[in-house]
Parts: sequence; structure tokens; C-alpha cells
Amino acid sequence: MKQVPYAAIRLVAGAVAALWCVYQFVNASSLLGTAFGLVFFIAGWVVARRFGRPVGSSDARPWLDTVLPIAIAAFAIAPAAAYPFIGQISIAVTAAVFVLFFAGMSLSLGAGPYANEKVALSLKAESRS
Repeated sequence: MKQVPYAAIRLVAGAVAALWCVYQFVNASSLLGTAFGLVFFIAGWVVARRFGRPVGSSDARPWLDTVLPIAIAAFAIAPAAAYPFIGQISIAVTAAVFVLFFAGMSLSLGAGPYANEKVALSLKAESRS
């Protein structure tokens, strides 16, 4: 195999992640978590469509390397920040909310214009010659 099947990997991984998140929301009966999860899924979809660019010959980092450290930090802080307002926090539901952000990105990239290309997050558009 000469080319990595990025589209298939992104679509399958995004679907599996989204299904796991739905299971967590149903299992915890968390309406608030579901609402946050939906917002994060949409945000992930929009971020991938807006800022996802092919890596090509540039030195841009692949999107997962760019976003993952930020997500891990947010996941570590979110339960502590929400506790005073909500009370009991479910780590599984909190994880599902953040995982939905990546599921949205993965599905968006897998179904988008750069489906079979290595992608980085970039603020500037890459000119195609």
C-alpha cells in the first residue's frame, strides 16, 4: 500500500468515537453533557473545515499533534472548573464531551475536500499551483 487511507481511518475512528460518546450520555442520562457534546462536535466539525489544510511540503504539524495537547489540558481542567456550578461530575461524560470534539474533526476531515491527505491546522490558506 503506497498511500495511507486517511479518509477511511478518519471516518471509522470518528464514528466509533461518536458512538462511544452516545453510549456514555445514554448510560449517565446526562442532558447537560449531551448538549455540551453536541456543541463540541459541531465546533470540531467547523474547526476542521475552517482551519484544516494539507500538510504538503510545508512544515505544518499534523492536526492531531496541534490540537491534542490543548484538549488534554482542557480535559484536565474542565471537571474542576465545572464542579462549583454542577456538583457531581462524571469523568466519563466529561471525556465524552471532549472526545466528540475530535470525532467532529475526524468525520469532517474524512468527508471533506482533503479526505485522503495528511492535514494540519493552519490560519492561512495554502495556495495550490
